Amino acid sequence: MGADSSMYDLLRKEVPFEINYIDWPRYRGEKTFAEVAKRVVEENNIQDGDIVGGSSLGGMIGIEIARLKSVRAVVLLGSAVSSTELQGSLSLFSPLIKIVPISLIQALAGKSDNIIAKMFAKADAEFIRATSLYMPRWQGFKDLQVPLFRIHGEKDQVIRCPKTGSEIVKNAGHFLAMIHAKECGAFLNKIKVLSFGEY
Repeated sequence: MGADSSMYDLLRKEVPFEINYIDWPRYRGEKTFAEVAKRVVEENNIQDGDIVGGSSLGGMIGIEIARLKSVRAVVLLGSAVSSTELQGSLSLFSPLIKIVPISLIQALAGKSDNIIAKMFAKADAEFIRATSLYMPRWQGFKDLQVPLFRIHGEKDQVIRCPKTGSEIVKNAGHFLAMIHAKECGAFLNKIKVLSFGEY
């Protein structure tokens, strides 16, 4: 939720074709993933025929973009197709987010040298709160008629590793695009060649 496009710095080196890596829009009180997706579409000029996707929450917003635009495909790098794929501990944590002092946690995280902690420290606390509260109600990919491509970490502790319909990276966790950029790059190159050719 708190990541920015710098999480794809290593992945950029693994793909020889153009990908537009974007950051979250400035938070303006959006309460649903559909509202966030609308802002992403408007601020990044996403068009019919584009291929969209992302990691974690970014992939979920990619699915919501597919409800707004006639995209060619959705690509998920360690993301979910419904709220039922969230690990149990995350679902239990969601109701507590109303009282969790996110800003305090961010201040502590900002003192770390860890890139993930530093990204979290810079994120909008109210964006994190709003998306966390909405997450258990998200309907996901249900009823969408668009090609879906998934790669997922076998040991993801945030989103359950799907039993079918996904390429699995052995012994990988949640931050797939950051820590397993080579595998994600190979996956993107493979689906580009097999499914889309040159575009």
